[in-house]
Amino acid sequence: MTWCLSIVLGFILFAIAYVVKIQDPPKILGVYAVPGKWYYLKYIAFGALYYFRKYFNKNRVAERNGRAGHGVKAVADPALMDRPHLLSDHAKAFDAVFFISATKNDNDKGIYVVAGCERRPMGMCNALFYIGLPGKGLLLSKKLPDTVIFGADVFDFGAEGLKITPVEPMKKWTIAYQGQMRFQNEPDKLVDVDFKGEWCATTSYFDFDCDLHAPAVIRSIAREKWTKQYFKALKTAHQSHYEQFGVLNCKFKIGEESYEYTLPSFRDHSYGNIRDWSLMHRYAFHHIFLQNGTSISVGVICQPCTASVFEVGEIALPNGTILPIKWVDMKLYQHGEGGVAPKDYAFNFKAEDEVYTVQVFVEYEAIHYVSKDWEARMVERFCKFIVNGIPGRGVSEFHYRYTDGRPESVAVNDPEWYKRMCHT
Repeated sequence: MTWCLSIVLGFILFAIAYVVKIQDPPKILGVYAVPGKWYYLKYIAFGALYYFRKYFNKNRVAERNGRAGHGVKAVADPALMDRPHLLSDHAKAFDAVFFISATKNDNDKGIYVVAGCERRPMGMCNALFYIGLPGKGLLLSKKLPDTVIFGADVFDFGAEGLKITPVEPMKKWTIAYQGQMRFQNEPDKLVDVDFKGEWCATTSYFDFDCDLHAPAVIRSIAREKWTKQYFKALKTAHQSHYEQFGVLNCKFKIGEESYEYTLPSFRDHSYGNIRDWSLMHRYAFHHIFLQNGTSISVGVICQPCTASVFEVGEIALPNGTILPIKWVDMKLYQHGEGGVAPKDYAFNFKAEDEVYTVQVFVEYEAIHYVSKDWEARMVERFCKFIVNGIPGRGVSEFHYRYTDGRPESVAVNDPEWYKRMCHT
Protein backbone atom coordinates (compact mmCIF):
# COMPACT_ATOMS: atom_id res chain seq x y z
CA MET A 1 0.00 0.00 0.00
CA THR A 2 2.84 2.36 0.91
CA TRP A 3 4.59 1.82 -2.42
CA CYS A 4 1.34 2.62 -4.29
CA LEU A 5 1.01 5.92 -2.45
CA SER A 6 4.66 6.65 -3.20
CA ILE A 7 4.10 6.05 -6.91
CA VAL A 8 1.02 8.25 -6.95
CA LEU A 9 2.77 11.01 -5.04
CA GLY A 10 5.80 10.75 -7.31
CA PHE A 11 3.60 10.98 -10.39
CA ILE A 12 1.83 14.07 -9.01
CA LEU A 13 5.13 15.77 -8.19
CA PHE A 14 6.49 14.91 -11.63
CA ALA A 15 3.34 16.30 -13.31
CA ILE A 16 3.58 19.54 -11.30
CA ALA A 17 7.28 19.92 -12.12
CA TYR A 18 6.57 19.26 -15.80
CA VAL A 19 3.77 21.81 -15.99
CA VAL A 20 5.83 24.45 -14.18
CA LYS A 21 8.76 23.87 -16.53
CA ILE A 22 6.91 24.01 -19.87
CA GLN A 23 6.37 27.38 -21.49
CA ASP A 24 3.02 28.91 -22.39
CA PRO A 25 2.40 28.98 -26.16
CA PRO A 26 3.12 32.38 -27.76
CA LYS A 27 0.30 34.76 -28.66
CA ILE A 28 -0.81 34.68 -32.28
CA LEU A 29 0.84 37.62 -34.06
CA GLY A 30 1.99 38.73 -30.61
CA VAL A 31 -1.57 39.90 -29.83
CA TYR A 32 -4.15 37.11 -29.60
CA ALA A 33 -3.80 34.93 -26.49
CA VAL A 34 -4.29 31.16 -26.69
CA PRO A 35 -5.03 28.77 -23.81
CA GLY A 36 -1.88 28.24 -21.72
CA LYS A 37 -0.75 25.57 -19.30
CA TRP A 38 -2.89 26.90 -16.46
CA TYR A 39 -5.94 27.59 -18.67
CA TYR A 40 -8.27 24.97 -17.19
CA LEU A 41 -7.33 25.81 -13.62
CA LYS A 42 -7.92 29.51 -14.31
CA TYR A 43 -11.18 28.66 -16.05
CA ILE A 44 -12.42 26.84 -12.93
CA ALA A 45 -11.23 29.60 -10.58
CA PHE A 46 -12.67 32.51 -12.54
CA GLY A 47 -15.80 30.52 -13.35
CA ALA A 48 -16.47 30.00 -9.66
CA LEU A 49 -16.06 33.74 -9.03
CA TYR A 50 -18.25 34.67 -11.99
CA TYR A 51 -21.11 32.36 -11.07
CA PHE A 52 -20.91 33.44 -7.43
CA ARG A 53 -21.26 37.09 -8.45
CA LYS A 54 -23.95 36.34 -11.03
CA TYR A 55 -26.23 33.98 -9.14
CA PHE A 56 -25.63 34.73 -5.45
CA ASN A 57 -25.64 38.51 -5.77
CA LYS A 58 -28.66 39.17 -7.97
CA ASN A 59 -29.70 42.15 -5.91
CA ARG A 60 -26.19 43.53 -5.65
CA VAL A 61 -25.32 46.27 -8.14
CA ALA A 62 -22.31 48.43 -8.82
CA GLU A 63 -23.91 51.43 -7.15
CA ARG A 64 -23.43 49.61 -3.85
CA ASN A 65 -20.15 47.80 -4.31
CA GLY A 66 -18.43 49.85 -7.04
CA ARG A 67 -17.60 46.76 -9.12
CA ALA A 68 -19.84 46.29 -12.14
CA GLY A 69 -19.46 43.63 -14.78
CA HIS A 70 -18.67 39.91 -14.66
CA GLY A 71 -22.22 39.01 -13.70
CA VAL A 72 -23.14 42.12 -11.70
CA LYS A 73 -25.30 44.92 -13.08
CA ALA A 74 -23.95 48.47 -13.13
CA VAL A 75 -27.39 49.98 -12.42
CA ALA A 76 -30.44 48.15 -11.10
CA ASP A 77 -33.12 50.52 -12.42
CA PRO A 78 -33.53 50.47 -16.24
CA ALA A 79 -34.85 54.04 -16.10
CA LEU A 80 -31.55 55.16 -14.60
CA MET A 81 -29.58 53.21 -17.20
CA ASP A 82 -31.39 54.53 -20.26
CA ARG A 83 -30.62 58.22 -19.96
CA PRO A 84 -27.64 60.53 -20.47
CA HIS A 85 -25.14 59.87 -17.69
CA LEU A 86 -23.13 62.42 -15.76
CA LEU A 87 -19.59 62.23 -17.12
CA SER A 88 -16.73 61.41 -14.78
CA ASP A 89 -13.86 63.83 -14.14
CA HIS A 90 -11.53 61.89 -16.41
CA ALA A 91 -10.50 63.52 -19.70
CA LYS A 92 -11.68 60.37 -21.54
CA ALA A 93 -15.05 60.11 -19.81
CA PHE A 94 -17.82 59.06 -22.20
CA ASP A 95 -21.47 58.20 -22.71
CA ALA A 96 -22.36 56.78 -26.14
CA VAL A 97 -25.42 55.70 -28.11
CA PHE A 98 -25.54 54.04 -31.52
CA PHE A 99 -28.48 53.21 -33.82
CA ILE A 100 -28.46 50.91 -36.88
CA SER A 101 -31.44 50.32 -39.18
CA ALA A 102 -31.58 48.39 -42.44
CA THR A 103 -33.98 46.55 -44.70
CA LYS A 104 -34.28 44.89 -48.08
CA ASN A 105 -35.48 46.94 -51.03
CA ASP A 106 -37.09 45.76 -54.25
CA ASN A 107 -33.97 47.00 -56.02
CA ASP A 108 -30.51 45.45 -55.64
CA LYS A 109 -29.27 47.69 -52.81
CA GLY A 110 -30.72 47.94 -49.32
CA ILE A 111 -31.98 50.90 -47.27
CA TYR A 112 -29.75 51.93 -44.36
CA VAL A 113 -29.82 54.52 -41.58
CA VAL A 114 -26.98 54.73 -39.04
CA ALA A 115 -26.65 57.38 -36.32
CA GLY A 116 -24.30 57.56 -33.37
CA CYS A 117 -23.04 59.97 -30.75
CA GLU A 118 -20.35 59.55 -28.10
CA ARG A 119 -20.58 62.32 -25.50
CA ARG A 120 -17.24 63.61 -24.23
CA PRO A 121 -16.26 66.37 -21.76
CA MET A 122 -16.55 70.10 -22.51
CA GLY A 123 -19.41 69.81 -25.00
CA MET A 124 -17.45 67.71 -27.50
CA CYS A 125 -18.95 64.63 -29.19
CA ASN A 126 -17.87 62.02 -31.67
CA ALA A 127 -20.89 61.77 -33.95
CA LEU A 128 -21.89 60.32 -37.30
CA PHE A 129 -24.91 59.97 -39.55
CA TYR A 130 -25.29 57.80 -42.66
CA ILE A 131 -28.19 57.16 -45.06
CA GLY A 132 -28.00 54.50 -47.80
CA LEU A 133 -30.65 54.50 -50.53
CA PRO A 134 -31.05 52.64 -53.84
CA GLY A 135 -30.48 55.07 -56.66
CA LYS A 136 -28.76 57.57 -54.37
CA GLY A 137 -25.94 55.52 -52.94
CA LEU A 138 -24.46 56.30 -49.52
CA LEU A 139 -24.81 59.74 -47.94
CA LEU A 140 -22.54 60.84 -45.08
CA SER A 141 -22.83 63.69 -42.60
CA LYS A 142 -20.71 66.58 -43.85
CA LYS A 143 -17.72 66.31 -41.49
CA LEU A 144 -17.09 62.61 -42.01
CA PRO A 145 -14.61 60.91 -41.90
CA ASP A 146 -13.89 63.23 -38.92
CA THR A 147 -16.53 62.64 -36.22
CA VAL A 148 -15.60 65.45 -33.81
CA ILE A 149 -18.37 67.99 -33.28
CA PHE A 150 -18.72 70.75 -30.70
CA GLY A 151 -21.39 72.67 -28.84
CA ALA A 152 -23.38 69.88 -27.19
CA ASP A 153 -25.29 70.84 -24.06
CA VAL A 154 -24.36 68.98 -20.88
CA PHE A 155 -26.79 66.07 -21.31
CA ASP A 156 -27.31 66.16 -25.08
CA PHE A 157 -26.42 63.38 -27.48
CA GLY A 158 -25.45 65.47 -30.48
CA ALA A 159 -24.75 68.94 -31.84
CA GLU A 160 -24.22 70.61 -35.21
CA GLY A 161 -27.52 69.33 -36.62
CA LEU A 162 -27.65 65.86 -35.01
CA LYS A 163 -29.73 65.19 -31.90
CA ILE A 164 -30.55 61.80 -30.35
CA THR A 165 -33.01 61.98 -27.46
CA PRO A 166 -34.37 59.44 -24.94
CA VAL A 167 -38.15 59.70 -24.60
CA GLU A 168 -39.24 56.67 -22.55
CA PRO A 169 -36.65 54.41 -20.87
CA MET A 170 -35.98 51.19 -22.78
CA LYS A 171 -38.95 51.92 -25.05
CA LYS A 172 -38.56 55.02 -27.18
CA TRP A 173 -35.90 57.41 -28.55
CA THR A 174 -35.95 60.05 -31.26
CA ILE A 175 -33.29 60.79 -33.88
CA ALA A 176 -33.12 64.08 -35.76
CA TYR A 177 -30.63 65.40 -38.28
CA GLN A 178 -30.84 68.71 -40.08
CA GLY A 179 -27.91 69.80 -42.19
CA GLN A 180 -25.84 68.99 -45.21
CA MET A 181 -24.70 65.51 -46.22
CA ARG A 182 -22.14 64.34 -48.73
CA PHE A 183 -22.65 61.81 -51.52
CA GLN A 184 -19.99 59.12 -51.26
CA ASN A 185 -19.91 58.56 -55.01
CA GLU A 186 -19.71 62.35 -55.60
CA PRO A 187 -17.82 63.70 -52.56
CA ASP A 188 -17.85 67.29 -53.83
CA LYS A 189 -21.66 67.22 -53.98
CA LEU A 190 -23.56 68.34 -50.87
CA VAL A 191 -27.30 68.17 -50.29
CA ASP A 192 -29.61 69.46 -47.54
CA VAL A 193 -31.18 66.72 -45.42
CA ASP A 194 -34.00 66.99 -42.88
CA PHE A 195 -34.45 63.71 -41.01
CA LYS A 196 -36.86 62.83 -38.21
CA GLY A 197 -37.13 59.36 -36.74
CA GLU A 198 -38.77 57.62 -33.80
CA TRP A 199 -37.17 54.45 -32.48
CA CYS A 200 -39.44 52.00 -30.59
CA ALA A 201 -38.29 48.83 -28.82
CA THR A 202 -39.60 45.42 -29.85
CA THR A 203 -37.53 43.35 -27.38
CA SER A 204 -36.19 43.68 -23.86
CA TYR A 205 -32.64 44.95 -23.43
CA PHE A 206 -29.58 42.71 -23.29
CA ASP A 207 -27.05 43.79 -20.64
CA PHE A 208 -23.43 42.79 -21.27
CA ASP A 209 -22.70 43.10 -17.54
CA CYS A 210 -24.89 40.10 -16.70
CA ASP A 211 -26.60 38.59 -19.78
CA LEU A 212 -23.66 37.36 -21.88
CA HIS A 213 -23.11 33.61 -22.14
CA ALA A 214 -21.11 32.92 -18.98
CA PRO A 215 -18.62 30.38 -20.44
CA ALA A 216 -17.73 32.86 -23.22
CA VAL A 217 -16.82 35.48 -20.62
CA ILE A 218 -14.86 32.97 -18.53
CA ARG A 219 -12.96 31.67 -21.58
CA SER A 220 -11.89 35.19 -22.52
CA ILE A 221 -10.39 35.84 -19.05
CA ALA A 222 -8.83 32.40 -18.61
CA ARG A 223 -6.84 32.78 -21.85
CA GLU A 224 -4.95 35.83 -20.58
CA LYS A 225 -1.85 35.99 -18.41
CA TRP A 226 -2.87 36.88 -14.88
CA THR A 227 -0.89 39.57 -13.11
CA LYS A 228 -1.66 42.32 -10.64
CA GLN A 229 -1.53 44.81 -13.51
CA TYR A 230 -3.93 42.69 -15.55
CA PHE A 231 -6.65 42.70 -12.89
CA LYS A 232 -6.15 46.41 -12.35
CA ALA A 233 -6.67 46.98 -16.09
CA LEU A 234 -9.72 44.70 -16.04
CA LYS A 235 -11.33 46.92 -13.42
CA THR A 236 -10.20 50.28 -14.84
CA ALA A 237 -11.20 49.59 -18.46
CA HIS A 238 -14.68 48.25 -17.66
CA GLN A 239 -17.57 49.84 -19.53
CA SER A 240 -21.26 49.15 -19.08
CA HIS A 241 -22.99 48.26 -22.35
CA TYR A 242 -26.47 47.09 -23.29
CA GLU A 243 -28.26 46.46 -26.58
CA GLN A 244 -31.85 46.31 -27.79
CA PHE A 245 -33.78 45.61 -30.99
CA GLY A 246 -36.68 47.68 -32.28
CA VAL A 247 -38.08 49.53 -35.29
CA LEU A 248 -37.27 52.98 -36.66
CA ASN A 249 -40.16 54.97 -38.11
CA CYS A 250 -38.62 57.78 -40.11
CA LYS A 251 -39.52 60.59 -42.48
CA PHE A 252 -36.91 62.66 -44.24
CA LYS A 253 -36.15 64.92 -47.16
CA ILE A 254 -33.05 64.83 -49.32
CA GLY A 255 -33.14 68.07 -51.24
CA GLU A 256 -36.72 68.26 -52.49
CA GLU A 257 -37.34 64.49 -52.44
CA SER A 258 -39.32 62.97 -49.56
CA TYR A 259 -39.00 59.49 -48.08
CA GLU A 260 -40.82 57.51 -45.38
CA TYR A 261 -39.80 54.10 -44.02
CA THR A 262 -40.31 51.71 -41.14
CA LEU A 263 -37.05 49.81 -40.66
CA PRO A 264 -35.99 46.97 -38.34
CA SER A 265 -33.42 48.45 -36.02
CA PHE A 266 -30.79 47.96 -33.33
CA ARG A 267 -29.42 50.29 -30.70
CA ASP A 268 -26.80 50.18 -27.99
CA HIS A 269 -25.78 52.38 -25.09
CA SER A 270 -22.34 52.36 -23.45
CA TYR A 271 -21.07 54.41 -20.55
CA GLY A 272 -18.31 54.39 -17.95
CA ASN A 273 -15.59 56.38 -16.27
CA ILE A 274 -13.17 56.01 -19.17
CA ARG A 275 -13.23 54.99 -22.83
CA ASP A 276 -9.66 54.87 -24.10
CA TRP A 277 -9.75 53.84 -27.75
CA SER A 278 -5.96 53.41 -27.77
CA LEU A 279 -6.41 50.25 -25.64
CA MET A 280 -8.49 48.55 -28.32
CA HIS A 281 -6.60 46.59 -30.96
CA ARG A 282 -9.52 45.45 -33.09
CA TYR A 283 -13.12 44.34 -33.17
CA ALA A 284 -15.66 43.13 -35.74
CA PHE A 285 -19.39 43.48 -35.08
CA HIS A 286 -22.31 42.41 -37.26
CA HIS A 287 -25.87 43.67 -36.76
CA ILE A 288 -28.28 41.68 -38.89
CA PHE A 289 -32.02 41.85 -39.66
CA LEU A 290 -33.38 38.76 -41.43
CA GLN A 291 -36.53 38.58 -43.53
CA ASN A 292 -38.09 36.04 -41.15
CA GLY A 293 -38.01 38.59 -38.28
CA THR A 294 -34.84 37.32 -36.58
CA SER A 295 -32.36 39.99 -35.41
CA ILE A 296 -28.73 39.33 -34.55
CA SER A 297 -25.89 41.21 -32.90
CA VAL A 298 -22.64 39.24 -32.95
CA GLY A 299 -19.06 40.33 -32.50
CA VAL A 300 -15.49 39.45 -31.59
CA ILE A 301 -13.41 41.95 -29.60
CA CYS A 302 -9.65 42.20 -29.12
CA GLN A 303 -8.61 44.52 -26.30
CA PRO A 304 -5.26 43.00 -25.23
CA CYS A 305 -5.12 44.61 -21.80
CA THR A 306 -8.35 42.82 -20.79
CA ALA A 307 -9.40 40.16 -23.33
CA SER A 308 -7.68 39.60 -26.65
CA VAL A 309 -10.38 37.14 -27.81
CA PHE A 310 -13.88 37.98 -26.57
CA GLU A 311 -16.93 36.49 -28.33
CA VAL A 312 -20.14 38.41 -27.60
CA GLY A 313 -23.68 38.95 -28.78
CA GLU A 314 -27.29 37.84 -28.80
CA ILE A 315 -30.00 36.72 -31.18
CA ALA A 316 -33.65 37.80 -30.98
CA LEU A 317 -36.00 35.19 -32.46
CA PRO A 318 -39.22 36.20 -34.25
CA ASN A 319 -41.25 35.32 -31.12
CA GLY A 320 -39.22 37.83 -29.06
CA THR A 321 -37.03 35.30 -27.26
CA ILE A 322 -33.47 36.58 -26.74
CA LEU A 323 -30.64 34.07 -26.58
CA PRO A 324 -26.99 34.81 -25.75
CA ILE A 325 -24.43 33.71 -28.31
CA LYS A 326 -22.28 30.84 -27.01
CA TRP A 327 -19.34 31.05 -29.40
CA VAL A 328 -18.19 32.71 -32.61
CA ASP A 329 -15.62 31.02 -34.84
CA MET A 330 -14.54 34.20 -36.64
CA LYS A 331 -10.79 34.68 -36.06
CA LEU A 332 -9.89 38.36 -36.27
CA TYR A 333 -6.32 37.64 -37.31
CA GLN A 334 -7.73 35.81 -40.37
CA HIS A 335 -10.14 38.60 -41.31
CA GLY A 336 -8.51 41.87 -42.27
CA GLU A 337 -5.70 41.97 -39.71
CA GLY A 338 -3.59 43.99 -42.17
CA GLY A 339 -6.07 46.87 -42.14
CA VAL A 340 -8.29 46.02 -45.11
CA ALA A 341 -11.61 44.56 -43.95
CA PRO A 342 -12.92 41.64 -46.05
CA LYS A 343 -15.97 42.23 -48.24
CA ASP A 344 -17.07 38.66 -49.05
CA TYR A 345 -16.67 36.10 -46.25
CA ALA A 346 -18.49 33.83 -43.81
CA PHE A 347 -18.39 32.64 -40.20
CA ASN A 348 -20.40 30.56 -37.73
CA PHE A 349 -21.86 31.19 -34.31
CA LYS A 350 -23.98 29.18 -31.90
CA ALA A 351 -27.02 30.16 -29.83
CA GLU A 352 -28.81 27.61 -27.67
CA ASP A 353 -28.56 24.35 -29.67
CA GLU A 354 -28.39 25.80 -33.18
CA VAL A 355 -25.34 26.74 -35.22
CA TYR A 356 -25.82 29.68 -37.58
CA THR A 357 -23.74 30.22 -40.71
CA VAL A 358 -23.44 33.89 -41.69
CA GLN A 359 -22.51 34.93 -45.23
CA VAL A 360 -21.54 38.58 -45.67
CA PHE A 361 -21.60 40.66 -48.87
CA VAL A 362 -20.66 44.33 -48.55
CA GLU A 363 -22.74 46.85 -50.57
CA TYR A 364 -21.24 50.12 -49.30
CA GLU A 365 -18.18 50.86 -47.20
CA ALA A 366 -17.10 54.08 -45.49
CA ILE A 367 -14.41 55.00 -42.98
CA HIS A 368 -14.57 57.41 -40.05
CA TYR A 369 -12.23 58.24 -37.20
CA VAL A 370 -13.10 58.56 -33.51
CA SER A 371 -11.78 60.89 -30.79
CA LYS A 372 -10.06 64.21 -31.28
CA ASP A 373 -6.73 62.37 -31.63
CA TRP A 374 -8.16 59.86 -34.13
CA GLU A 375 -7.29 56.90 -31.90
CA ALA A 376 -9.79 54.64 -33.68
CA ARG A 377 -10.42 53.95 -37.35
CA MET A 378 -13.89 52.54 -38.00
CA VAL A 379 -14.72 50.75 -41.23
CA GLU A 380 -18.50 50.96 -41.57
CA ARG A 381 -19.90 48.38 -43.99
CA PHE A 382 -23.49 48.26 -45.19
CA CYS A 383 -24.18 44.63 -46.02
CA LYS A 384 -26.37 41.95 -47.47
CA PHE A 385 -26.43 38.86 -45.24
CA ILE A 386 -27.56 35.27 -45.66
CA VAL A 387 -27.93 33.32 -42.40
CA ASN A 388 -28.76 29.62 -42.67
CA GLY A 389 -30.24 30.34 -46.10
CA ILE A 390 -32.40 33.27 -44.93
CA PRO A 391 -31.58 36.67 -46.54
CA GLY A 392 -31.34 39.93 -44.67
CA ARG A 393 -29.60 43.29 -44.44
CA GLY A 394 -27.54 45.03 -41.77
CA VAL A 395 -24.29 46.70 -40.88
CA SER A 396 -20.84 45.36 -40.07
CA GLU A 397 -18.31 47.53 -38.24
CA PHE A 398 -14.60 46.71 -38.20
CA HIS A 399 -12.49 48.71 -35.75
CA TYR A 400 -8.75 49.27 -36.08
CA ARG A 401 -6.45 51.13 -33.75
CA TYR A 402 -5.29 54.15 -35.76
CA THR A 403 -1.54 54.39 -35.31
CA ASP A 404 -0.53 56.37 -38.40
CA GLY A 405 -1.14 59.73 -36.76
CA ARG A 406 -3.63 62.37 -37.74
CA PRO A 407 -2.55 64.74 -40.52
CA GLU A 408 -1.53 68.15 -39.19
CA SER A 409 -4.01 69.86 -41.50
CA VAL A 410 -7.18 67.97 -42.39
CA ALA A 411 -9.17 69.39 -45.29
CA VAL A 412 -12.39 67.46 -44.81
CA ASN A 413 -14.04 69.43 -47.60
CA ASP A 414 -11.36 68.46 -50.12
CA PRO A 415 -12.89 65.71 -52.33
CA GLU A 416 -9.50 64.33 -53.36
CA TRP A 417 -8.38 64.05 -49.73
CA TYR A 418 -11.70 62.42 -48.89
CA LYS A 419 -11.28 59.82 -51.65
CA ARG A 420 -7.76 59.08 -50.47
CA MET A 421 -8.68 58.61 -46.80
CA CYS A 422 -11.90 56.69 -47.33
CA HIS A 423 -10.85 54.48 -50.24
CA THR A 424 -13.91 55.46 -52.26
